[in-house]
Amino acid sequence: MRFIVGSRSCVIILGLAGSVLTGSTAGNAQERCQDVLVDVTADSADERNRACSAARHALQLIGRCGIFLRKPLPILILKEVTHPFGGPIFGFFDTKREQVLVTQTANVQSLVEGTPYAALPPIEFHNSLIVHEVVHGVMHQNLKWTPNSRAAYEYPAYALQIESLPSNVRDGFLKSLIESKAGPSFMFSDSLLGFDPYFFGARAFEHFKSSPDGCTHLWGLMEGSVDFIGAG
Repeated sequence: MRFIVGSRSCVIILGLAGSVLTGSTAGNAQERCQDVLVDVTADSADERNRACSAARHALQLIGRCGIFLRKPLPILILKEVTHPFGGPIFGFFDTKREQVLVTQTANVQSLVEGTPYAALPPIEFHNSLIVHEVVHGVMHQNLKWTPNSRAAYEYPAYALQIESLPSNVRDGFLKSLIESKAGPSFMFSDSLLGFDPYFFGARAFEHFKSSPDGCTHLWGLMEGSVDFIGAG
């Protein structure tokens, strides 16, 4: 999901591939989500149904910008997802295998402890994690270049993840992180993402929604032509 330093969370694998992160399979029951090109593998029907619902939400949000899946996207809900240089994380999008891996809902409470995410309802937050990773998957299938920064990967995923939260939950989360709106010249960078990913995510949503047409940002990221992602 996101680039982190010394924190329990999620990552997107940028050239590292799935071999360096591990996941413990929760079960082998797979289901094609109704009306969308998403296949969910999870231990229970409830987890599969919720993952399908979250995936549909993600596809609706990014679909408003005319960006769609080009082929089926697998989602695996696992007993545990582990980072090679740390402990358990929420999940990640594996760019090599082109699949989403997310930890089970039962693991969320222990993983969010001590982070701003702890204030969010666990189910709503878990759904938003799936939205985040599905957005990664859709963008990956449509990229026309190879982004040279993590910020470029994470901007759309964070923006739509936070948009997917219920408005009352989202508003409280944003108020806890940002006090003023970002201007049109606000720059996103890998250093900001690494130093404070929560603030990065909140700013990404605010920047996306405050633009006359936020979709132009996503199209620009697909083409490799944006002026709000800085170096470093």
